[in-house]
Order: sequence, then C-alpha cells, then structure tokens
Amino acid sequence: MMTKIIFALFLLISIPSTALAWDDCPHGEIDCPSPGDCASYVDTDDDGICDHSQPAPEDRNDTAATQALEEEIHELISGNDLKTKTVNEISELYQIGPNELAEKISEYLKTTVKPKDSFQLLHDNYGLEPSAAKDIATAIRLGTQINVSELTESENKRSERKYHLLPISLFLIFLYVISYALSKKNIISIVNHRKIWNVLLLITFLVSGILGVLLVVRINFGVVVPLPFNVMFWHVETGIAMFVITIFHISWHGAYFKNVFRIKK
Repeated sequence: MMTKIIFALFLLISIPSTALAWDDCPHGEIDCPSPGDCASYVDTDDDGICDHSQPAPEDRNDTAATQALEEEIHELISGNDLKTKTVNEISELYQIGPNELAEKISEYLKTTVKPKDSFQLLHDNYGLEPSAAKDIATAIRLGTQINVSELTESENKRSERKYHLLPISLFLIFLYVISYALSKKNIISIVNHRKIWNVLLLITFLVSGILGVLLVVRINFGVVVPLPFNVMFWHVETGIAMFVITIFHISWHGAYFKNVFRIKK
C-alpha cells in the first residue's frame, strides 16, 4: 500500500514538471523534431517539436512579435536610400536621438561622427555598411542593448577592406613583360611599347587624382558626389596601379635620374 502511495505522489509531481518542461534540453538540442533523439521527448502542444528544445508557446509568441517589430523598424529604409541621408535624417526616420545615433556609430567606426555627416561619406571613407547603420538605429529605437564591437557589419562585413597590392602589381608586371618582349621581337615598336604605358600612367593618375580630390571635398566641405562605387577603395586601387607603372617609367630614364641625384664631389 505504501508503495502505491509513493508511486502516486511521484506521478503527481512528475506530470506537471513534464508538462512545464520547456527549453531545458540536457543535450542542448534546439527544435528537436519527433520522435526526438532521446527518451525524454515530450510534445504537450502537438507541434512535432520536443518541448525541452523550444521556449514555451507564450514566450515563442512574444519572441515572434519582437522579431517582426525589429524587422519592420530595420527595413524602414533601403540601404541605397540610406546612403543619401545624413545621421540627422536617419535619426528622424527611426525616431531616435541624433546624438545617440552618432555616438554609437562613432564607437563602431572608432572615429568621430557628427549628426550632420552623410552616410555616403561614412561608407566611402570608413567602410560603414548600411546594414550596420540600420542595426544600430534599430537597437536604439527598441531600447535593446547593442555591442557595436560585435556587429556583423552588420557582422564585420566591415572587416578590414583588403586592397590588391600583389595581384595588381603582378598582373601589370606580366603585361609589361609581354609588351617589352613584343617590342624586342619588333612586333610592336619600342615607341609604341612606351606609349601604351604612358597612356596607362596618365589614366591611373587621372582616376586616382580625381577620386582623391572628391574625398578631400567630402571630408573638408561635406559635399558628396553620390557615385555608384566606393571612392576610397578605387582611389587606392588605381593608386597602386599608378605606382607600379611609375616604376616602369622611371626604369626607362635611369641615366637621367642618376645624373639628377648624383652627388658632386
């Protein structure tokens, strides 16, 4: 008799605990489907997922509503449109304080950002992606904690931008060797060989120089020319090409530069 009483008490205790056992899988499973990976499978809400591997229904509803609201706020503006706005304008759209938004972006970029700064400028000069800017603005609007150092660029899409020093240099050297070999075989004249590289030097100089001036104008005067590419990136890339071609050019005039820098005794 005592054994039956103890067993009955055990059932009374265990049944509620089983029914209320949400999100406590001892194996760390998430959304474990039927029939489950272990003997502990239970599905009190008949959704085909083990209760131990998911939050309680009321928590799931709250989470889904929060995620829906977050997505709605996040997508208030497209990335391309955001780049045409200033920090002030985006703060008005997201209904948040411009100084707080500027402060968080400053923390993310590790530089000083002002409410009057444009996102095009921040993108081209500091690599700020629209997705990261929207993540920050959304977090401020929802009042949620945001660790800007852990943003994915949102996820570190803002990982250090890599420039192509070696690929550009090796490619140009390869082309130069071919051009030089053709001139030695009299397939093209040495004059045309040098004309080709003089023209390329002029083109890279103009592109790098013009983009450099645009960057200065943006930084000093806040005037943004909305170009469909990253101005800083292509300024550096064409600068690398110009440097390599300049080395070729200097090699043609070695005797001249030797005389220029010769120390008179």
